[in-house]
Amino acid sequence: MKYSIFLWIFLLGCLSACKDDDNEGFDVPVEFTALSFDAVPGGAVMRYKLPDNEDIFGVRVRYTDAFGEQLYKDGSYLSDTLLLSGFTEARADVPVQISFFNSNLKESGMIEKTFSTKAAATVALFDNLTVNPFWGGFNVTYFSPEIVSGMIHVFYVGTNPLTHEQDSILMGSYPISEGGDTLNFEMQQSMDLVDVVVRTDDYAGHRVKLQVYEKIPRLRMTTLSSTDFDFDFTGNILEDETYEFGKKYLFDGKKKGDDRRKNIMNGERYKYSTFVAGPQAFNERFIVDLRSPQIPAAINLYAFLKFNGYYPYRVSAHPFPSEVWSGYYTSRLPSKVNVYGTNDPNPRNVDLSSCAILCKFKDTPTFETGFRESWCAYSDCAYGRGDVEYQDVTDDVFNAADPIVLNLLCNYTGTAYRYLIFVVEDTYDSLRWSGQEENPLEYVTFDELEVCVKAE
Repeated sequence: MKYSIFLWIFLLGCLSACKDDDNEGFDVPVEFTALSFDAVPGGAVMRYKLPDNEDIFGVRVRYTDAFGEQLYKDGSYLSDTLLLSGFTEARADVPVQISFFNSNLKESGMIEKTFSTKAAATVALFDNLTVNPFWGGFNVTYFSPEIVSGMIHVFYVGTNPLTHEQDSILMGSYPISEGGDTLNFEMQQSMDLVDVVVRTDDYAGHRVKLQVYEKIPRLRMTTLSSTDFDFDFTGNILEDETYEFGKKYLFDGKKKGDDRRKNIMNGERYKYSTFVAGPQAFNERFIVDLRSPQIPAAINLYAFLKFNGYYPYRVSAHPFPSEVWSGYYTSRLPSKVNVYGTNDPNPRNVDLSSCAILCKFKDTPTFETGFRESWCAYSDCAYGRGDVEYQDVTDDVFNAADPIVLNLLCNYTGTAYRYLIFVVEDTYDSLRWSGQEENPLEYVTFDELEVCVKAE
């Protein structure tokens, strides 16, 4: 019995000791070896060095963000910085409470400091944001700081198709890009002047800022006849009547591979009736001479519809088209193109860095997606998206089909250029051979070239 009494006394003593430990505070001075704050877009970076004290497990900061929410963040010896985020406008003297805590998460007393912030990307981008006229719509160009966070939403004021009343029509929502971006929009509704609304949100869902840009002109373009401009190429253009390769097919007005279709239907599968540049056509210059300065609107490059056509691969009886196609039509279609404008009288040799960049097209699909998400996904290829083979349909069905086109819309600045230069930097890989290079000799094809300028 007496042993049981001693045991209870011992256990009560242990519980009392634990209780005393729980009530014991974490009493250390909040003094850093080093402490500073640097303003950054949307907040501040707290730089610190904790003292050499084994009882200190970490540092805790408390502050109120731009939306009135109480936030706290913890740091430890494993780092020397904390990002104090949650701000929109640039601010000065923001109070922050700082304490230490031990391994039991018991906090010490607090000290108070202040820090300053820079405007967040959700606000700062409006300082360098312009809404510009564009072809059939408008574009939004902005520059943003080195630290970005949040979303940009673009609307225009039009007619709601469901209610038939005036409403804000959402054109797109995008993460804010580091450094900035240019967003081009084509509108379905016809109007000469458009009001554009730009809004930003942070990733917590807070609406940060909204601005309206009124009466933006909607630009209209006109398509030039092939007799209204001159065409040049600094590389090699294939001219071969046996297989029907040549420059003349580039301007015959047939945008869907009309003659290629007829050749296949007539059993002449080795006749292609199209334009091919190469070998080594990458980074050579396709030059359009408008004969006088005009405001460029677009360059359109057309491709064949799907014909289940034959593109030979190592066929000994036809080595030339085997080299040209290597078995795959889409492996010769452009995937990276830059368009430039210049008034230099020597467009074949002018330094491209001195030319205006009018359009940059860059498609870099993965092997898994290939060109199935590209502009040529419905063109004449295996493993594409096309499910209609147009050599097997009536002429009416073929004529009613939409063409397949790479639409290279030019940024609008109001500047007129006599010469347009476009450079193909790469073509698509296929879905064969685990995605290996399909075009080592750098051939480039498109079936029709179309040039558009601003309508006067």
